[in-house]
Amino acid sequence: MRRNFAAALLAGAALTQTAHAAALEIPTGDSNFTAAIRILGQFDAAYYMQGGSATLLPLANSPDLSSGTNFRRAQLGVQGKLFGDWSYFFNTEFGGNGGTEGQGRIQSLYIQYDGLKPFGVRIGAYPPAAGLEDSTSSSDTLFLERAAPSDILRNTVGGDGRDAASVFYAGDRFFAALSWSGGKVADAAVFDEQNAALARLSYLAYSDSDAKFVLSASGAHVFKVADTAPGPDVARTLTLSSSPELTVDGTKLISTGVIDANTATIWGAEAALQWHSLYAQGGYFDYRIAQRLQTPPPALPKSDLDFNGWYLQGSWVLTGETRVYKTDSAAFAAPKPAGPWGAWELGARYSVVDLNDNSGNAGLITPYGGVRGGKQKIWTAGINWYPNSALRFAADYQHIDISRLGNSAPFLGLSVGQKLDAVSLRAQISL
Repeated sequence: MRRNFAAALLAGAALTQTAHAAALEIPTGDSNFTAAIRILGQFDAAYYMQGGSATLLPLANSPDLSSGTNFRRAQLGVQGKLFGDWSYFFNTEFGGNGGTEGQGRIQSLYIQYDGLKPFGVRIGAYPPAAGLEDSTSSSDTLFLERAAPSDILRNTVGGDGRDAASVFYAGDRFFAALSWSGGKVADAAVFDEQNAALARLSYLAYSDSDAKFVLSASGAHVFKVADTAPGPDVARTLTLSSSPELTVDGTKLISTGVIDANTATIWGAEAALQWHSLYAQGGYFDYRIAQRLQTPPPALPKSDLDFNGWYLQGSWVLTGETRVYKTDSAAFAAPKPAGPWGAWELGARYSVVDLNDNSGNAGLITPYGGVRGGKQKIWTAGINWYPNSALRFAADYQHIDISRLGNSAPFLGLSVGQKLDAVSLRAQISL
């Protein structure tokens, strides 16, 4: 006989082993009701090394990035099952990605119907599936932050606290998800929220005890850009931007700025290969924005904007463990430590994001309808140590190359890019 949730709490707590770490779980005798406490804490420290020429840049282009520490994530939640066929997740976030922590907000809050497995239906606020890199858990990313080309898609139509509804299929080889996504919890106020359709399809093309090869495609269409105010002719603003894959400072060194847009279409193709203790992953993304007519009249048409980005990354687990494939997300998780000294992993990544389109020539003004968002190239090398299934310590080194032309005087048409290096550390607990 099914017991109510209050009875489940009286049934006693047990320490269970999840895919990554131990978790405090409270089940009933027939397991129709469960409640597991979830904790993710990530404490980051970073030191930015900028050249002397950076001090000559305007404030808008970050002549002095702030070194220091930050709780990147400080999450506390509860996850479990209700009446057998239903599941839920309520997760709060007190961390931040701009050098300061938040006052508490919803990271995920959803209910899900699992009675038609491998199909499922989810509704609430959560990160809808938006790609291979995007679907990698925040606790399992190879480096401190996801690759910038993937993160632009995530920040536009997905990410933490995104209002969404999804229908998905999670089989042994195929994963497919179709989602509607809206605004984010605690977003800046708008009049009519953004509306977008988001899809992801993934196929485990090869799998045996030694190797796995995964293909993933994703696409999103923002068919309703958020209005800034009531009225038929108000601006509908959209901005694409990227931090340098490190957010202790949080400054976005490349950005399209505010674009008055009708629609936006983003697609990406990714692949990953795990062979013994080696791992490789890469992807390409394209971002297209249909600009609105310039107002007030006489209106002049603006051409559509087209931006792109790509990344390659890989790792080698020195102690022989492998990255773990998860069918419920069609993405890879961190290696499970097997020996007394834990698992040690070396990683490298190269990523490029180009947010320039019709940007014109140096020394001249930006052409009408053009965007000088900048181009970002980043080399990253890192090492991860997993002493057990709950803890992780990471160290990353980055070389960041920003090329960008100024949009306003006195730097109009002049270079406002820079080259810099950064060293960062993370201590993580995940339960």
